[in-house]
Amino acid sequence: MRIYDFNQLAESQEFAGLKAVLTIGVYDGLHHGHMRVLTKTLELSGEYKSVVITFAQNPKALTGRYLYSKPLLSQRQSRQFFANLGVDFLVVIDFSPEFSKLSGEEFIARCCKMFSVQALVVGEDFRCGHKADTGVEELKVLIKQCHEETKLIVPETFLLNDGRVDSSTLVREALIEGKVSLIETLLGRNYSVDLVQLPLKVTESALFFKIDQAEQLLPPPGVYQSVLNYSDGSRREATARIDATQLVLTGEFPDNCSITYDNLEFVKEFK
Repeated sequence: MRIYDFNQLAESQEFAGLKAVLTIGVYDGLHHGHMRVLTKTLELSGEYKSVVITFAQNPKALTGRYLYSKPLLSQRQSRQFFANLGVDFLVVIDFSPEFSKLSGEEFIARCCKMFSVQALVVGEDFRCGHKADTGVEELKVLIKQCHEETKLIVPETFLLNDGRVDSSTLVREALIEGKVSLIETLLGRNYSVDLVQLPLKVTESALFFKIDQAEQLLPPPGVYQSVLNYSDGSRREATARIDATQLVLTGEFPDNCSITYDNLEFVKEFK
């Protein structure tokens, strides 16, 4: 997978002649709804290139509409996830106050100049542009800026068994309430915290870090059944205890000092 900065690629237009299928979204958490859009993008790409245009940080964080201070995925996890899916190009927007002033029409025009866009795939709730001025209805007109035959594809929204729309908001709500056992239903996997960049302290029987050093959103203070994943693919069950200042992980850990930690999965909350 090749990674590019949005502004630099829009300016260089080095792939303007390359036929591609694009999808645009924040993609924080990568839940079932996101996967439906991404899967459709990859299906349609076929002989073309698949392109994900996303953000280095949630735009709502800079516009004052974001209730949570941290993301659900680290940057490393997000990029690894897209690469594992088979995405060809990841184009990252470094969202800024200046970028936020772009209208939806201006933003889509820049996207269209990067590649020879054969199709654009977005979710039903997609919005972009200054004050979110552009949704799916507006896109039906704007997409013709790319090419007269460019298709707009909007997969059906993914609904949970109880009829609710799957969303990153539901994941965050479950997480901050400490109901980590509910998250597997929303994501299709356990919620995990990236350990690669964390300054971990390790003893013979415990591993711990200060919670304010975590890049991602963490569950509230409590005790959680967890799985510690190592960089070599091995896994160990562990118990995570979170208080106001730190997370302490206890369990049987290997003595091999060369083993590095990859991520910590939260499986279940203890009563």
